[in-house]
Amino acid sequence: MNSLTSSTLKKYRFVCLLAPSFASEFDYPDIIYRLRKLGFDQVVELTFGAKMINHVYYEILKESIDKKEEKTWIASPCPTLVNFIRVKYPNLVKNLVPVHSPMGAMSLICKKFYPKHKQVFIGPCITKKLEAGEIGTVDYVLTFKELEEMLEENKIPLKITESKYCITFDKFYNDYTKIYPISGGLSDTLHYDDLLKDKDILVLEGLNDIIKVLDNFKDGCYKNYKFLDILNCKGGCINGPGMIGERSVSERRKRILKYRDNARRYEKDLGRAGKKIIVKDIDFRRKF
Repeated sequence: MNSLTSSTLKKYRFVCLLAPSFASEFDYPDIIYRLRKLGFDQVVELTFGAKMINHVYYEILKESIDKKEEKTWIASPCPTLVNFIRVKYPNLVKNLVPVHSPMGAMSLICKKFYPKHKQVFIGPCITKKLEAGEIGTVDYVLTFKELEEMLEENKIPLKITESKYCITFDKFYNDYTKIYPISGGLSDTLHYDDLLKDKDILVLEGLNDIIKVLDNFKDGCYKNYKFLDILNCKGGCINGPGMIGERSVSERRKRILKYRDNARRYEKDLGRAGKKIIVKDIDFRRKF
């Protein structure tokens, strides 16, 4: 995958797919202004994609439970975890929930609604570059570090200085999935109360602890758990290798929660449902 340059941004129309972990590094809404000034025509959150995959997760878990399958499902939004299982635990690939990550889901949505735009995902994860190569719909991937370098290189101001740029996302949002990048964010937004009990779900992050769990799978099951919400990075995506600052994971988590709470109040004025779009024709499932 080629590197994105400032000159390339000027040649084509681009849509930016911004990971929800952005709020732990960048101030909102200033970051939207900065991205548009950098050259992005459209700027979307991944939150709508996260909402869509939650629906598919629910469907798959329900199908499995209705069939009384003896199986522990493993969440699959983390490409580092997915690749680790492929290499070290190929017998558990069948346990990965066969659904796109929020990046993959949002990419399919943008392909439908912005078919002439090139796509750039921006987030804290280096392994997203490999995932993008696999799914084939995301043209470029930038880490937050790489984005910061581009912003500095192009002397983009930290704060909003012009009113001609739109400073809101192109709305595919849903506020409750803004917490997706923190540990447990997926299961916290899955709305599984009529399907699973808390004791059926294990939330875990950090490779050393994950290995202990994967080592102890037996016949497709880990103890009595039905669903593992696990991420490679300790604390979740907010602790990915492509982050910029020196903030602690705790501070980053607080920024995500604050952004979600502020956005809830702000987005009520715009209409809670956001932009109504039809995505029934999009298949959010994938194979590993």
